[in-house]
Amino acid sequence: MIKKLGLILECDSDGPDQTVFQCLIRRLSPDTVVVAKPQGSKKKVYLNAADVARDLVDVDKCDLVLIVWDQRPLWEDAEKEIIARNCRDERAMMLDCLEGLPEAVMSRTRLLCISSELETWLLADDSAIREYFSTKPHKCKWRGVKYDANANAKGTLISLSIKHRGQGRRYSDFFEAIRIARLIKTTRKLRTIPSFARFLQLLTGDSNREFLSDGSICGELSHETAMKGR
Repeated sequence: MIKKLGLILECDSDGPDQTVFQCLIRRLSPDTVVVAKPQGSKKKVYLNAADVARDLVDVDKCDLVLIVWDQRPLWEDAEKEIIARNCRDERAMMLDCLEGLPEAVMSRTRLLCISSELETWLLADDSAIREYFSTKPHKCKWRGVKYDANANAKGTLISLSIKHRGQGRRYSDFFEAIRIARLIKTTRKLRTIPSFARFLQLLTGDSNREFLSDGSICGELSHETAMKGR
Protein backbone atom coordinates (compact mmCIF):
# COMPACT_ATOMS: atom_id res chain seq x y z
CA MET A 1 0.00 0.00 0.00
CA ILE A 2 1.29 3.46 -0.92
CA LYS A 3 1.52 5.79 2.09
CA LYS A 4 2.13 8.99 0.14
CA LEU A 5 1.29 9.39 -3.54
CA GLY A 6 2.32 12.25 -5.79
CA LEU A 7 0.13 12.99 -8.81
CA ILE A 8 1.28 15.03 -11.81
CA LEU A 9 -1.85 15.88 -13.79
CA GLU A 10 -2.76 17.81 -16.94
CA CYS A 11 -5.85 19.52 -15.51
CA ASP A 12 -6.08 22.91 -13.81
CA SER A 13 -6.00 23.10 -10.02
CA ASP A 14 -8.97 21.18 -8.56
CA GLY A 15 -9.93 20.11 -12.07
CA PRO A 16 -11.77 16.90 -12.96
CA ASP A 17 -8.68 14.68 -13.11
CA GLN A 18 -7.62 15.78 -9.63
CA THR A 19 -11.02 15.38 -7.97
CA VAL A 20 -11.78 12.02 -9.62
CA PHE A 21 -8.37 10.58 -8.72
CA GLN A 22 -8.65 11.87 -5.15
CA CYS A 23 -12.09 10.26 -4.85
CA LEU A 24 -11.01 6.90 -6.29
CA ILE A 25 -7.89 6.80 -4.12
CA ARG A 26 -9.93 7.63 -1.04
CA ARG A 27 -12.33 4.78 -1.82
CA LEU A 28 -9.57 2.28 -2.62
CA SER A 29 -6.81 3.21 -0.20
CA PRO A 30 -8.13 5.60 2.47
CA ASP A 31 -4.83 5.85 4.33
CA THR A 32 -2.91 7.08 1.28
CA VAL A 33 -1.99 10.78 1.43
CA VAL A 34 -2.26 12.46 -1.99
CA VAL A 35 -0.05 15.35 -3.11
CA ALA A 36 -1.53 16.61 -6.39
CA LYS A 37 0.41 18.83 -8.77
CA PRO A 38 -1.89 19.92 -11.62
CA GLN A 39 0.04 21.42 -14.53
CA GLY A 40 -2.80 23.01 -16.50
CA SER A 41 -2.19 21.29 -19.84
CA LYS A 42 -0.77 18.17 -21.44
CA LYS A 43 2.10 20.22 -22.87
CA LYS A 44 3.10 21.42 -19.41
CA VAL A 45 3.04 17.85 -18.09
CA TYR A 46 5.67 16.97 -20.68
CA LEU A 47 7.69 20.12 -20.02
CA ASN A 48 7.54 20.08 -16.22
CA ALA A 49 7.24 16.41 -15.27
CA ALA A 50 10.94 15.88 -14.54
CA ASP A 51 11.28 18.83 -12.16
CA VAL A 52 7.94 18.18 -10.45
CA ALA A 53 8.69 14.47 -9.99
CA ARG A 54 12.03 15.33 -8.41
CA ASP A 55 10.36 17.71 -5.95
CA LEU A 56 7.64 15.19 -5.08
CA VAL A 57 10.29 12.63 -4.16
CA ASP A 58 12.96 14.87 -2.61
CA VAL A 59 10.80 17.53 -0.94
CA ASP A 60 7.39 15.93 -0.40
CA LYS A 61 8.87 12.47 0.30
CA CYS A 62 6.32 10.63 -1.83
CA ASP A 63 6.64 6.86 -2.00
CA LEU A 64 5.30 6.86 -5.56
CA VAL A 65 4.89 9.55 -8.22
CA LEU A 66 2.29 8.94 -10.90
CA ILE A 67 2.44 11.03 -14.06
CA VAL A 68 -1.05 10.96 -15.59
CA TRP A 69 -2.32 12.25 -18.91
CA ASP A 70 -5.00 11.51 -21.52
CA GLN A 71 -4.11 10.00 -24.86
CA ARG A 72 -6.74 12.22 -26.48
CA PRO A 73 -5.72 14.45 -28.19
CA LEU A 74 -2.53 12.77 -29.39
CA TRP A 75 0.73 14.46 -28.45
CA GLU A 76 2.92 16.10 -31.04
CA ASP A 77 6.56 16.88 -30.30
CA ALA A 78 7.07 19.88 -32.57
CA GLU A 79 10.79 20.15 -31.83
CA LYS A 80 11.45 16.59 -32.97
CA GLU A 81 8.64 16.64 -35.57
CA ILE A 82 7.12 13.47 -34.10
CA ILE A 83 3.41 12.76 -33.77
CA ALA A 84 2.34 10.03 -31.37
CA ARG A 85 0.01 7.31 -32.60
CA ASN A 86 -0.93 5.74 -29.27
CA CYS A 87 -0.10 5.61 -25.56
CA ARG A 88 3.01 3.54 -26.25
CA ASP A 89 4.43 6.36 -28.37
CA GLU A 90 3.47 8.96 -25.78
CA ARG A 91 5.08 6.97 -22.96
CA ALA A 92 8.32 6.82 -24.95
CA MET A 93 8.23 10.60 -25.41
CA MET A 94 7.57 11.11 -21.71
CA LEU A 95 10.50 8.87 -20.80
CA ASP A 96 12.70 11.08 -22.99
CA CYS A 97 11.52 14.06 -20.93
CA LEU A 98 12.50 12.28 -17.72
CA GLU A 99 15.95 11.31 -18.98
CA GLY A 100 18.67 12.35 -16.58
CA LEU A 101 16.61 12.12 -13.40
CA PRO A 102 18.42 10.43 -10.49
CA GLU A 103 17.68 6.75 -10.02
CA ALA A 104 16.18 7.54 -6.61
CA VAL A 105 13.49 9.57 -8.41
CA MET A 106 13.00 7.32 -11.44
CA SER A 107 12.58 4.24 -9.27
CA ARG A 108 9.54 5.88 -7.64
CA THR A 109 8.04 7.35 -10.81
CA ARG A 110 5.48 5.62 -12.99
CA LEU A 111 3.59 6.72 -16.12
CA LEU A 112 -0.15 6.40 -16.70
CA CYS A 113 -1.55 7.28 -20.12
CA ILE A 114 -5.33 6.95 -20.19
CA SER A 115 -6.78 5.68 -23.45
CA SER A 116 -8.48 7.69 -24.59
CA GLU A 117 -9.43 10.07 -21.76
CA LEU A 118 -10.63 10.14 -18.18
CA GLU A 119 -14.27 9.81 -19.29
CA THR A 120 -13.42 6.29 -20.48
CA TRP A 121 -13.29 5.31 -16.80
CA LEU A 122 -16.58 7.07 -16.03
CA LEU A 123 -18.38 5.22 -18.82
CA ALA A 124 -17.08 1.81 -17.77
CA ASP A 125 -19.93 1.11 -15.35
CA ASP A 126 -23.11 1.80 -17.29
CA SER A 127 -25.24 1.41 -14.16
CA ALA A 128 -23.62 4.57 -12.77
CA ILE A 129 -24.38 6.42 -16.01
CA ARG A 130 -28.02 5.30 -15.96
CA GLU A 131 -28.37 6.41 -12.36
CA TYR A 132 -26.78 9.77 -13.07
CA PHE A 133 -28.94 10.69 -16.05
CA SER A 134 -32.23 9.16 -14.86
CA THR A 135 -35.06 11.20 -13.38
CA LYS A 136 -38.31 9.96 -11.88
CA PRO A 137 -40.34 10.58 -15.05
CA HIS A 138 -37.56 9.64 -17.49
CA LYS A 139 -35.27 6.67 -16.93
CA CYS A 140 -31.97 6.49 -18.76
CA LYS A 141 -31.65 3.11 -20.44
CA TRP A 142 -28.15 3.48 -21.86
CA ARG A 143 -26.11 0.30 -22.13
CA GLY A 144 -22.38 0.52 -22.20
CA VAL A 145 -20.32 -0.39 -25.23
CA LYS A 146 -17.19 -2.51 -25.46
CA TYR A 147 -14.04 -0.66 -24.42
CA ASP A 148 -12.31 1.08 -27.31
CA ALA A 149 -8.95 2.76 -26.72
CA ASN A 150 -9.69 5.33 -29.42
CA ALA A 151 -13.32 6.09 -28.59
CA ASN A 152 -14.51 9.65 -27.94
CA ALA A 153 -15.69 9.04 -24.38
CA LYS A 154 -16.27 12.70 -23.56
CA GLY A 155 -18.31 13.02 -26.73
CA THR A 156 -20.47 10.13 -25.57
CA LEU A 157 -21.17 11.86 -22.27
CA ILE A 158 -22.00 15.11 -24.07
CA SER A 159 -24.46 13.24 -26.31
CA LEU A 160 -26.09 11.52 -23.33
CA SER A 161 -26.37 14.83 -21.54
CA ILE A 162 -28.07 16.50 -24.50
CA LYS A 163 -30.40 13.55 -25.00
CA HIS A 164 -31.58 13.42 -21.40
CA ARG A 165 -31.31 17.09 -20.36
CA GLY A 166 -31.39 19.16 -23.54
CA GLN A 167 -28.89 21.47 -25.23
CA GLY A 168 -28.89 23.83 -22.26
CA ARG A 169 -27.18 21.34 -19.94
CA ARG A 170 -24.23 19.84 -21.76
CA TYR A 171 -21.82 17.66 -19.84
CA SER A 172 -19.28 19.70 -17.87
CA ASP A 173 -16.27 17.67 -16.76
CA PHE A 174 -15.34 20.15 -14.01
CA PHE A 175 -18.68 19.73 -12.22
CA GLU A 176 -19.82 16.29 -13.28
CA ALA A 177 -16.86 13.92 -13.51
CA ILE A 178 -16.61 13.69 -9.72
CA ARG A 179 -20.38 13.20 -9.40
CA ILE A 180 -20.36 10.25 -11.78
CA ALA A 181 -17.26 8.76 -10.12
CA ARG A 182 -19.10 8.76 -6.79
CA LEU A 183 -21.86 6.58 -8.28
CA ILE A 184 -19.61 3.76 -9.46
CA LYS A 185 -20.38 0.89 -7.10
CA THR A 186 -17.71 -1.64 -8.00
CA THR A 187 -14.34 -1.83 -9.76
CA ARG A 188 -15.42 -4.97 -11.66
CA LYS A 189 -16.06 -3.26 -15.01
CA LEU A 190 -13.42 -0.60 -14.45
CA ARG A 191 -10.80 -3.34 -14.16
CA THR A 192 -11.40 -4.30 -17.80
CA ILE A 193 -9.83 -0.98 -18.85
CA PRO A 194 -6.03 -1.40 -19.04
CA SER A 195 -5.18 2.06 -17.68
CA PHE A 196 -7.43 1.62 -14.65
CA ALA A 197 -6.10 -1.89 -14.01
CA ARG A 198 -2.57 -0.44 -14.02
CA PHE A 199 -3.61 2.35 -11.67
CA LEU A 200 -5.21 -0.20 -9.33
CA GLN A 201 -2.10 -2.37 -9.28
CA LEU A 202 0.24 0.57 -8.68
CA LEU A 203 -1.89 2.01 -5.90
CA THR A 204 -2.89 -1.12 -4.00
CA GLY A 205 -0.75 -3.96 -5.32
CA ASP A 206 -3.98 -5.86 -6.01
CA SER A 207 -5.36 -5.92 -9.55
CA ASN A 208 -8.71 -7.22 -8.22
CA ARG A 209 -9.12 -4.61 -5.51
CA GLU A 210 -12.66 -3.53 -4.73
CA PHE A 211 -13.78 -0.23 -3.28
CA LEU A 212 -13.59 -0.14 0.52
CA SER A 213 -16.29 2.52 0.79
CA ASP A 214 -19.06 4.02 -1.30
CA GLY A 215 -19.01 7.40 -3.01
CA SER A 216 -20.34 9.26 0.00
CA ILE A 217 -16.78 9.47 1.29
CA CYS A 218 -16.11 11.93 -1.56
CA GLY A 219 -19.01 14.21 -0.70
CA GLU A 220 -17.01 17.28 0.19
CA LEU A 221 -14.91 16.99 -3.00
CA SER A 222 -18.08 17.26 -5.06
CA HIS A 223 -19.41 20.05 -2.85
CA GLU A 224 -16.20 22.09 -3.05
CA THR A 225 -16.17 21.76 -6.83
CA ALA A 226 -19.76 23.04 -7.02
CA MET A 227 -18.96 25.93 -4.67
CA LYS A 228 -16.20 27.19 -6.95
CA GLY A 229 -18.99 28.29 -9.26
CA ARG A 230 -17.40 27.28 -12.55
